[in-house]
Amino acid sequence: MAANTLQDSITEELSKFINSKSATFACGGSVPIVSFPVQISASSTSLSLRWDSPNDTRSVSKLSFPISPAAIEQDVGLLELVRDCQPASFGFKGNDVVDYSYRKAIKMDRSAFSIDFCPYEHGIIDTVAQLLLPNAGGTVATQGVKAELYKLNIYSAPSGFFKPHVDTPRSDKQFGSLVIALPCHHEGGQLIVRHADQSVTFDWGSSASHGRTSSTVQWAAFYSDCEHEVKEVSEGYRITLTYNLYYSQGVGDLSGSSPAMDVTSLLLYHKVKAALEVPNFMAEGGSLGIFCQHAYAHSTPEGIEAFPGVLKGVDMAVYSVFLAIGLHISVRPVLEFSLRDEYDDYYDMDDEDPATDDCAEKNFIGRQLKSLVVSDAGGYEESRKEVLESYGGEWLNVNWLTNAKHKNIGYVHMAYGNEASTSFKYTHAALIVSIPPTADRRNDASVG
Repeated sequence: MAANTLQDSITEELSKFINSKSATFACGGSVPIVSFPVQISASSTSLSLRWDSPNDTRSVSKLSFPISPAAIEQDVGLLELVRDCQPASFGFKGNDVVDYSYRKAIKMDRSAFSIDFCPYEHGIIDTVAQLLLPNAGGTVATQGVKAELYKLNIYSAPSGFFKPHVDTPRSDKQFGSLVIALPCHHEGGQLIVRHADQSVTFDWGSSASHGRTSSTVQWAAFYSDCEHEVKEVSEGYRITLTYNLYYSQGVGDLSGSSPAMDVTSLLLYHKVKAALEVPNFMAEGGSLGIFCQHAYAHSTPEGIEAFPGVLKGVDMAVYSVFLAIGLHISVRPVLEFSLRDEYDDYYDMDDEDPATDDCAEKNFIGRQLKSLVVSDAGGYEESRKEVLESYGGEWLNVNWLTNAKHKNIGYVHMAYGNEASTSFKYTHAALIVSIPPTADRRNDASVG
């Protein structure tokens, strides 16, 4: 395949993926458990689970986490919890059904237990709100998430599992689910989430997580219309808390700085890494561009100050992914400017600057976000170069993955003379990524 054809193919694939809901249908991460209280962001101390026991000799029972492999069979509290749970059902044609051939697990309703872990306190809900909510496609005009604890579930060896299924939303305001894996030793029990022929696997087992199962709270969130399953648990106890996610008020401010989220849990991360590993993809390097898919006040002082933290949905995912891979990415304004715009009636084309001769194939991009620019540079007699210099930017040949969707007035040009006039130029906020040449990508282990 020719180099240009291959590059176009990869570009088209990335473009379709970013424009689809598949870019951010699931996300996940972890919160470390520490033995003693310390000043560590997004970390928790040991956890305590308390529940009402149906056993007459025990009014309230308690279990402390983490539970190590050595203690898994001797922990009295764990064995009591297992005995006090009931068979887990699932919804089928409007009824709750218990069928061990489809789901083998036990559960405890939220009214029977309490735990001193709050997903709000550790940045999990803010991360979900900023990443998943903007693309949820709901009809409720809200900006935040309400997480409602639903059940505690236990999948135990040798054969706890849940076949592929899609959850039934409990109201029209529910858009997803959050699963919290408590730190208890187990193997297997992978959570596989699927959407539009794509899948993400969350493996919280001790071996797959390199021992983090006994030292961290791990989590995953996904949309309600995603098919998901729990693979068979082969060892230990997979103990999880399930939360229903509803539309609510409020929004996070986390782009590139959410300690609770693992960027590698995003399918987009692996798509981008795979593209960068192809030698013929942007072999000479250059600029990769993604127009922001959500509207922002990118030409006001307050709006500019909020970047990049204000990014949401797929914009946040794109920014976080390229940042994690080690590439330079920034939010920059793209000026709507063409050689065939209204200025052509007044400029002497013979005097045009050579640097702009091929700008039909390029975009004029500001070096940084800036407030509304008002200028009288150029009048009717000077070159277009002076007009553009008054805004400040450069012509770039950008490999665009998305089309422009939202725009703000970013530039006002005032011309004086016999026919005074005012013209406006719009700007689009875009994520501009500097892609190194293939040789540099191979030499830099942090890229690709």
